Amino acid sequence: MLYSRRHGIAFAHYPKTAGHSMVKWFRATFPDAAFVKPDPIHPVSHLSVRESLDRLGLAPQSLRFLGRSGRNAVDSLARHILSFPRPPLRIIGVVREPLAMLVSLFEYWKSYDFGAEPITPLIAAAKTGSFPIFLERAILRRELPKYNNFFDVGGQAWGNTRLLDLESLDADLAALSDEWGIETPVTSLDRCNVGPRQVRDLSPYLDEAGALATAARSYFGWYYRRQTATASPARRAA
Repeated sequence: MLYSRRHGIAFAHYPKTAGHSMVKWFRATFPDAAFVKPDPIHPVSHLSVRESLDRLGLAPQSLRFLGRSGRNAVDSLARHILSFPRPPLRIIGVVREPLAMLVSLFEYWKSYDFGAEPITPLIAAAKTGSFPIFLERAILRRELPKYNNFFDVGGQAWGNTRLLDLESLDADLAALSDEWGIETPVTSLDRCNVGPRQVRDLSPYLDEAGALATAARSYFGWYYRRQTATASPARRAA
């Protein structure tokens, strides 16, 4: 997570959802922005909302093993020495159609030069295996988090979380900036870290995946239910 302590706003990045573009926008908009857990190589972070809140000392569960005096001491340390942000923390995230995200992630990892053999089984499955093999690890073995788990739907910060759609990201971000009173020098997002192969037609991947494509839709069922719930009456009827 990338956060601005001064403004109380953070960006949580799920893989292949315009992360590099959003990080560039966030840093230009909030110059004090810092990663909760910086990546030693890449200018992004895939730390989930709950993990980030734990590291910032904002999740109540992170202090559950301490007595009252211990909690007071940690709170004082966070407030006066470490200067962590205090609630409420507003969080921005981006989601995209899950199957398009999965194909994009598969193709990106397959073509990316890691400089060494990847040690993560899911990445190795994309690097050396087929799309069904990758899906089997991502979905059936649950090695890729669901959107609702990653963004901690229903959690402490959920009421202050806004998820934008990749397909309408510029417009959604502009609307959110108006809602939250964000002043930014960026007029539109740059396209950053785009994979060498842009897949427009998902049908060959879905045909190859077979029943795993249905399993993927079920695994990311929260996204599709959310899309239906937030659609206009005319769109739902269509």
